[in-house]
Amino acid sequence: MYSSAFAQSAERATQTLPKHHTRTTKAAKVAKPVSVAAPVAPVAAVPMAPSSSRNASVLANAASATIPEAEPENVIVTGTLFHDPNASSAAPIEELTSRDMQRRGIKTVTDALQQLSSNGSGNLTNAFGANGAFATGASAPSLHGLTTDSTLVLMDGQRLSYYPLADDGERDFVDTNWMPQSIMERIDVKEDGGSATYGADAVGGVINFITRKEIKGFEGNAEGGLSQRGIAGHQRLYATYGHGDLARDGYNFYINAEYQQDDAVYNRDLGYPYNTSDLTGIGGSNWIYNGANPNASYGSPQAIVAPVNSSGQVVGSYQLLNPSASCGKYGSASSGTLGASTNYIGSGSAFSGCSIDTTKAYAQTSPSIQRINATAHFTANVTPRSQFTAMFTYSQTTTTAPGSLGGVPALLQAQTQAKLANTNNLLIPALLPNGQLNPNDPFAAQGQAASMYYMFGDLVPTTVAYSQNFRGSMRYNGTAASNWGSDWNYDFNFVGMNSMLAQTYTGFPTIDGIENAVANGTYNFVDPSKNSQAVLNSIAPKNVVHDRTQEYSYEMTGSKGLFRLPGGMVNVAIGGNIRWESLYAPNGNPVNLADPGAQYFSINPVSAQGSRWVESGFWELGLPFHKMLKADLAGRYDNYSTSTGTGYGHYTPQANLVFKPVDQFALRGTFSRGFRVPSFSETGGQTVGYINNNITNPAWLAEHNNDAYTKTYSVGLNSVGNPNLKPEIATNFSGGAVIKPLPWITLSADYYYIKKSNYITGNPYGQNATLISNDYVSGQPLPPGITVTPDAVDAANPSAMPRPGLINYGFINTPWMRTDGVQLGFTASHRLPGVLHEVNWYSKGEMTYVRRFSIGIPGGEVQEFAGTIGPYNTTSASGTPRWKANWANTFMWRKLAVTPTVYYTSGYKTIAADAGATSCGLLTGAAQIPSTQCHVKNYWDVDLTVNYQISPRWSVYANVYNLLGFRAPYDYATYGSYLYNSSWSQKGIIYRSFQFGVNVKL
Repeated sequence: MYSSAFAQSAERATQTLPKHHTRTTKAAKVAKPVSVAAPVAPVAAVPMAPSSSRNASVLANAASATIPEAEPENVIVTGTLFHDPNASSAAPIEELTSRDMQRRGIKTVTDALQQLSSNGSGNLTNAFGANGAFATGASAPSLHGLTTDSTLVLMDGQRLSYYPLADDGERDFVDTNWMPQSIMERIDVKEDGGSATYGADAVGGVINFITRKEIKGFEGNAEGGLSQRGIAGHQRLYATYGHGDLARDGYNFYINAEYQQDDAVYNRDLGYPYNTSDLTGIGGSNWIYNGANPNASYGSPQAIVAPVNSSGQVVGSYQLLNPSASCGKYGSASSGTLGASTNYIGSGSAFSGCSIDTTKAYAQTSPSIQRINATAHFTANVTPRSQFTAMFTYSQTTTTAPGSLGGVPALLQAQTQAKLANTNNLLIPALLPNGQLNPNDPFAAQGQAASMYYMFGDLVPTTVAYSQNFRGSMRYNGTAASNWGSDWNYDFNFVGMNSMLAQTYTGFPTIDGIENAVANGTYNFVDPSKNSQAVLNSIAPKNVVHDRTQEYSYEMTGSKGLFRLPGGMVNVAIGGNIRWESLYAPNGNPVNLADPGAQYFSINPVSAQGSRWVESGFWELGLPFHKMLKADLAGRYDNYSTSTGTGYGHYTPQANLVFKPVDQFALRGTFSRGFRVPSFSETGGQTVGYINNNITNPAWLAEHNNDAYTKTYSVGLNSVGNPNLKPEIATNFSGGAVIKPLPWITLSADYYYIKKSNYITGNPYGQNATLISNDYVSGQPLPPGITVTPDAVDAANPSAMPRPGLINYGFINTPWMRTDGVQLGFTASHRLPGVLHEVNWYSKGEMTYVRRFSIGIPGGEVQEFAGTIGPYNTTSASGTPRWKANWANTFMWRKLAVTPTVYYTSGYKTIAADAGATSCGLLTGAAQIPSTQCHVKNYWDVDLTVNYQISPRWSVYANVYNLLGFRAPYDYATYGSYLYNSSWSQKGIIYRSFQFGVNVKL
């Protein structure tokens, strides 16, 4: 967050770039506006503005530079209904211009948001898609760590439709992957509540993407890159053509197309320990299937078999079904003793076969993502005082990622997702239905069935998420003359958006499919390469699920200056909005109680649907009491009518104050009472997700003889919607200072406080899997609203009590959640002294400190998460680091510009109160990961961008990411990624990567 007033006044003085807003303001006709510069390398000789951030608008009136006046212009001012871009902002607003992003090597709006210092716990990264995320194919920020549902994302001040899949099956959010970066003028990030202006969801903050109003001529870009390991391939192209000059011709029309491909990165392409399931080198265990650890005896793509007598007992040892078969690229010959895995009747038997390193063979750290966008934009001056704008964007994003369980193929012994049917004791019959000997049973001639350990290596679970977005908007705005006060300003706008998602699941078998293939002998276990696609499809039919969200919104606003006070004109604004939004997300893996085996293995059954009308009225009053004291009051009422008959209504008040006793110093503060309505998933959806679970009850462990059944396993958390939920009510406060000690330096410091009442979450007792599991196996009563569905029995100890398979709970309103902290900002722009006087320096930095992050749960308990890996279950174990910062410095000399950018994220403890882990060593992301870690180290990253302006039309650039080769710190407790935390250190897992490109403007 930065101080914007100094930045804005100086930027207009030096660059005279036009501003672009949803509403219009009248200015004297003196100088024609200059079109927005293309996002290409800056020319070093041009003096730089001190800052492009609008926080310093608090001190804008102190600037002494003469600002040239301009034609009437449309200016988007985030966080207010007024049209004046020079108005004082009491809220901290971070502004990222297209030039800022280009200098720092940021190629997508998604990357820009993920690197914000205020983007905290619960953010959704693309890397999560490689690890079984519910919302594969999407990305979203989480301002102040309030998760994705409390950050409102807009484009040109207008709402956008939600992604069709909820984050963790609970939280509605706007996906940022589809947005075209090359037509963005800037990104405004209001790091404070915005419900009084924009309505629900703007609790943690508001992100407003501002598109370019006018483009003339041709602009193009081509770039490509790789990492130092020759992986993480990247290609990007865009082209834009515009015609017409708004000032001269009265219109401008441009079209734009973008293409970007980011290749998947597999764990096998990385160094140790990320590339293997054998973690003995870092103090863990060897979890290579059918390797040295009997507890990892699950099977490999080369079947091993043993004869079974008439009593169903294994006699003899397991041997390869095909002795001449190769163990493959990611396996090796192995032998040992089988532990109790899902093939329980083989426990304790000797075997000789092949191992398989599933991490090396199948795991990804980031998925393949392909983005394609096309935009048409038209603006016309209808009258000298009014303007019409229309825009249409189509986008498609294709994400190809492993299925759940990290893409590890199903075993012959599998179970349905609901755990109602399984093949745990499935045997290979000696005879086929036609009476012939079964070629998959080498003991058929002796009349013996076979017990088999096998992994379907030719059925690799894969999810392809194909997202399409159709968005159209129209706006008519302008000014009308008035004989008193100031002129009238009006704005009428409409936006409609459809987001459609097709999820294609392949390689996921059904229990019926496995049983039929075994019984009929249609699957060739001897030589799986000979299985036809038809046979594979009969076991694992392709499953395509279609989801859709819609958003249609009409809004009108009007504003006017009423009279003058000593500090300026008193302004008032009023407006109204009517909006309709809907979600249709059917269950992609429903249970058929008449045939439980028809359900797929491992596909999460996420479902939710509904629609609602929203009617809103809002107002704002600007009161410049004195040139040193300005206040702003606002309010908004929203009424929700849902398809289920449930209604919500809430009034949001807001008050802002700016006190500027001297030109170099200002104090500012904001207060508001915002809200968030329950999502469709929270009121009527159902979701099953899986987390690692450990049962520690000594009596239960002894009952099972401490066998493999008692080790770390995946337990399902089955959350069910609650139609009686109340909206969350948020109290937001921010207060701070903006200081300009020198004409070329701006400093800002703000304290923020956010408290949600009626905080919506899954029943916290239901999410504490360890606590519920230990209570369940010991026969203790479970908390109200919690039930357990037992897992399959331990075949090695069938009379012992089974472990929990599913923990069932609903969403509830907990008493409160609270976070507070400090945000710091710094900008500077100056010509270096002495022999370096030809070098211009531009610096911009921000830092966020999380003081507290707490949740009050029923019964009076308070869970503290700041500086820990919690909240564990609601943030995919991304955690809440206390410190996060970035600092970019651009040095420009003639045609050369060099920008190093430093990023920092502090470490955190591996404890999480919501997971019952109040001491270290209790949380691990997988069975083989060590449980000795108490603290995850901090992470640094340095990126470097070099731009060279060959001519006014051509420029070239190079980006080096993770220049110093910092490694991602180990995180043994997270389950969102393998051994590291992708929310904070994704670049550290890739190591250095390089991109090169060329820009052209004709």
